Amino acid sequence: METDGKRPVEASALTGSARVLAVLRHLAEHPAGTRVGEVAAALDAPKSSAHRALGSLVQAGFARQDAQGVYHLGFDLLRLVFGYHEARAPSLTVGPLLRRLADETGETTHYGVLVDGNIVYQAKVSPSRQTFQMSSVIGGSNPAYRTGLGKALLMHELTDRTEVDQYVAEYGPLEARTPHTLRTPEALHDALAEGRSNGYMLDMQENDLGIICVALPLFLDSPTRPTGAISISAVVSRTTPQDLVSWLPRIREIVTEELGDAVLHVPEPVTGG
Repeated sequence: METDGKRPVEASALTGSARVLAVLRHLAEHPAGTRVGEVAAALDAPKSSAHRALGSLVQAGFARQDAQGVYHLGFDLLRLVFGYHEARAPSLTVGPLLRRLADETGETTHYGVLVDGNIVYQAKVSPSRQTFQMSSVIGGSNPAYRTGLGKALLMHELTDRTEVDQYVAEYGPLEARTPHTLRTPEALHDALAEGRSNGYMLDMQENDLGIICVALPLFLDSPTRPTGAISISAVVSRTTPQDLVSWLPRIREIVTEELGDAVLHVPEPVTGG
C-alpha cells in the first residue's frame, strides 16, 4: 500500500476498522473501480481479509459491486459527501483560516473564486487592529488578470501561451488600471509561468495603487483543480513584497493546521509555448 509519508503504519499491520478505512481510501483513489485481488495487493493482506472489509463497506452503502465484480465507492457515501459539500460552502470552510491569517499578519485576507474571466470575492476578514480599509467587498469582482487571487487560479487554468491568448481574446483587452497592471498576453503568460514555478502569485499594485498581496490556490474538493484562492493584502508603504514572500512558510503552516496539507497540493504543471 502506498503512503504519503503521514501514515507510517505498514499496510500488512492494519486490522479491523483501520483496514476497512484503508480499503475505502483505495476505492476513492481508483475511480474506475478495483477488484478484490487488487485491494488485497495494495493492502498486503489476504484476499479473505480484503473481501471482508469490502463486504462491510458494501453493507454500509459505502461501496458497491458491479455486474463484472468490480468494486466502486457506494452511492450512499457519495450522497453523504456531496450533501456535506453543498451545505458547507467553501467560504464558510475558510473563514477560521482567514481570521487566523488576518490576526497573525495584521493584514486583510480574502477568499475568491474564478467566474468566467473575473475573481469574485466570497469572504473577507480584516485584522482585529485594522488601520486601513480595503476597497474589496464580498460578492464584488475584479478582472482576474490584475489580482493576486485571480492569477493564483489562472496559473492552473492557462498553462500555455495558446490558452492565455484565448483568455485575452474572450475577456480582454487587458486594460491598465494602474501603471503596474499586466497589459499584454506575453506579460500575463510569463507571470503565470513564474507563479506555477513558485506555487504562489503576487499582486504588485496591479489592481490598486499602494496595495500588494500574496495569493495561494486552495484545492478544497479536487486534487487537480483549485477550488478558490486565499490572499493576504497589505499597504506597500509598510509592507514589501519581500515581506509577503517571507511570510509564506508560516501561511502554509496555518493553512495546514486549519485545513490539512492536501489543500495546498499543487500538481505538476503542464507548461508550454
